[in-house]
Amino acid sequence: MKPIKHAVKSILATAVLAVGVSSAQAAPTTALYLTMDGSGSISGAQFTQQITSYVTALNNVFTATPALFGKVAIGGGIFGANFSQFFATQEITDATILGNLTSALSALDPGRGGINTGATAIGDAITLSANALTAYETGLGADIKLLIDVTTDGGNNLGSDPAIVANAVTPPIDSVNCLGIGGAANCSWVGSSGTNFGNAADFVAFQGALEAKLRQEFDVPEPGTLAVLGLGLLGMVASRRKQ
Repeated sequence: MKPIKHAVKSILATAVLAVGVSSAQAAPTTALYLTMDGSGSISGAQFTQQITSYVTALNNVFTATPALFGKVAIGGGIFGANFSQFFATQEITDATILGNLTSALSALDPGRGGINTGATAIGDAITLSANALTAYETGLGADIKLLIDVTTDGGNNLGSDPAIVANAVTPPIDSVNCLGIGGAANCSWVGSSGTNFGNAADFVAFQGALEAKLRQEFDVPEPGTLAVLGLGLLGMVASRRKQ
């Protein structure tokens, strides 16, 4: 019986490392800035769906991986022709702070009051997002991982070139990423500055694509990973007993 117990302990230790629990505890702090498109090509209903997707994805990721609390800081802003910050970069230490972030998202006006919706100034939004993140890092007095997340349903048509800006801000920003929504979205400017996560089919499909992107950026396992490892563990124990 002892060999089986030793085998179980060994497999459990391997499973913990495989799903990143130990590494999550030792991982460097990450600051993520959500740079969200609020331009006029997005209807009021689509904008509401976009907000719902953000709230759902963030809640799902943190609920599935509570070790992220205290390891991740998040800020966010919305852009059209101009830019407006809706949440100053803050460490997400618990469910209350996460709720403050999702409440700030939910409070955004579907009519986008205060945002000039007449254009899509992605490059300018990246510059302001980078300024917010670097100011946060300076305030911490620590060197942390800085990520900018652009989501858009279109392409840049005003202000600075996002490709030039993205390259100019990396470093100190570690990565400028982009996730498109719909067939007209253009994230090709990303280049070597970050990751082009491609395009979600539409605003309904956006939530799933956003959640997968956040998991990848935070380096956390998909929900099914633990289940697969658990089945493997049971199979190995049963095999040992038969032997």
